Amino acid sequence: MATEREKMYECEVRRRRVKAGGGYEPYWKVKSVVDALADDDTEFRCKDCHGPVKLLGRNGKNGTVPHVEHKLSADAEFCPSGMPFKKATDGREPRHSAQPVEFAPAHHQQAS
Repeated sequence: MATEREKMYECEVRRRRVKAGGGYEPYWKVKSVVDALADDDTEFRCKDCHGPVKLLGRNGKNGTVPHVEHKLSADAEFCPSGMPFKKATDGREPRHSAQPVEFAPAHHQQAS
């Protein structure tokens, strides 16, 4: 029996916007995976649990739609978008990833 694959067609992508006082600040924006690829976005995370995801189907093979899957099975188990969470019958509660994808510090900013 084949295992049903998890396929999520929306994710969050890292973007930047102009700050009121000048410069840029990072933020996460929900986008479809297809749009994120068209916009050349490179940093992705799950829109619900904020965990790391892997990008699949970007090569455009016939019948393949670009999508993301959780990298960590524990995230899929407790994320509302995860297939194991959706199929669970034990009354589990959703939770954020134990290893969320956060913003990498800018190269020019040093903690003092």
